[in-house]
Amino acid sequence: MEILLVENISESYFLDLLELYKQEDWTRNRKPEDIKVMIDNCKTIGLIDKEVNKLIGFSRVITDFVYRATIYDVIILNDYHGKGLGRLLIESIVNHPQIKGIERIELYCSGDKVEFYNKWSFNKVTEMTNFMRRINKPM
Repeated sequence: MEILLVENISESYFLDLLELYKQEDWTRNRKPEDIKVMIDNCKTIGLIDKEVNKLIGFSRVITDFVYRATIYDVIILNDYHGKGLGRLLIESIVNHPQIKGIERIELYCSGDKVEFYNKWSFNKVTEMTNFMRRINKPM
């Protein structure tokens, strides 16, 4: 398997991105028109299986490129799980020239992924910070 790392998701891979989002509970209900706006307004990293010319991994980063960056939507196509591609995706993000010098990189993950992200020095936040949310659109 030959994997190509891409930084911008071209229109030719958009249907593959929708397939990735449909496989996850937390992204399943996203609308294609909203996803197009989203990928235009953040740093994206994708993994392409060159043999079949398909987007098989994706993540995005929202950042000011100095102080803060937040990683979202780390997704690997189910058929490719267990091949080290999640590791490749995260390493590509945290070592990216525009991201590796940022003061603080954060992410959200489910409890079963905490140990996975610990490998890159991500730790559960224990400080007395209140995570707050305002919802403007029904999910």
